[in-house]
Amino acid sequence: MPLTLLLHGRHGAPGVTYAPLGPWLVPWRLLPDGFDADYRALRHGVGLVDYSTQALIECRGADRADFLQRLLTNDIASLAPGAGCRAALLTPTAKVLADLLVLAEAETHWLLCDLPQAAVLAQTLERYRFAERVTLTFHERRLAVLALEGPRTMEAIAAVSGSAPALSRTGDHAMATVDGIPVRLIRRSLTGGTGVWGVLDAERLEGLWAFLRRQERPWDLRLVGWEAFNAARIEAGEPWFGVDLDDTTLLSETGLEMALASQTKGCYVGQEIVARMQTYGSASKRLMGLVLEGDTAAEPGDRVVKDGVDAGWVTSACRSSALGRPIAMGYVKRGAYAPGTAVDILRADARVRAMVVPLPFISPKSV
Repeated sequence: MPLTLLLHGRHGAPGVTYAPLGPWLVPWRLLPDGFDADYRALRHGVGLVDYSTQALIECRGADRADFLQRLLTNDIASLAPGAGCRAALLTPTAKVLADLLVLAEAETHWLLCDLPQAAVLAQTLERYRFAERVTLTFHERRLAVLALEGPRTMEAIAAVSGSAPALSRTGDHAMATVDGIPVRLIRRSLTGGTGVWGVLDAERLEGLWAFLRRQERPWDLRLVGWEAFNAARIEAGEPWFGVDLDDTTLLSETGLEMALASQTKGCYVGQEIVARMQTYGSASKRLMGLVLEGDTAAEPGDRVVKDGVDAGWVTSACRSSALGRPIAMGYVKRGAYAPGTAVDILRADARVRAMVVPLPFISPKSV
């Protein structure tokens, strides 16, 4: 059975349709003809998304920063209260167990990631914990996340919260009050532009959702379905765990090394393999972009071939509103993943020509 969001069945739009995406059942379209308006909100206004796929792990204790520093890929020790960063937990062979946000406070580090990953993350961290003064609390579905995405996001947040928190870098976070509801605001975008996640008590989620639904003007704020949200994140080359990577994927295959891993810190689990791949060799496959010819769209699982030989597979696909043509993300094998390489995608009985391109497909300024 797929997992459901905390507002499942209560998104409050007539004609809402649900569809599976990875392990989740998500509100694909909130209105039958809403895709174009949803996409415009994400790229030119503010899109409001139920992103309650997330769960938090609370890490306390005097040794917590050193403990996380030894295990996670990024430089946790350098984070001051109010700062954060993306990171990953790897296996000793550098496969990705979880990609997450780490948020630092004076007495706590919060670890925020997709719910199925959070369970694995909590269990794995417990196994690594020995004599360290660290306590871990898994807040499973007790906290909720709403995502605001679009160039007018910060303007809208300042208006509804009465302040403009300085959230300049990914992971920066601050507490605010919106309509009397305490919300932790976190700088994080999944569409390549300006994005903020609001983390709050799950019991207050419907109240905040209803309040934000009434704030459409003057910031062009709109409830958006996951069809447009998914298309915008594919354009931004943002892979999702459970869709574009899993625990069989090497970090070096994802293209996320620079975003998730420090290039200067000391050892972490899997670091030797990551460094060896960067220094001595290339990955056997890499997550790349694919721009398709014609109007036939790809689907996840479609095979990629080059000169009649299997060369990979598609993980995510959509029609790009910005490019006006079908695009896809997928793993392309060594020998075919150089940008500019011509490949074919096998779509049912059709063979669709495509070109391998680097990610992201677009930047926010080009939209």
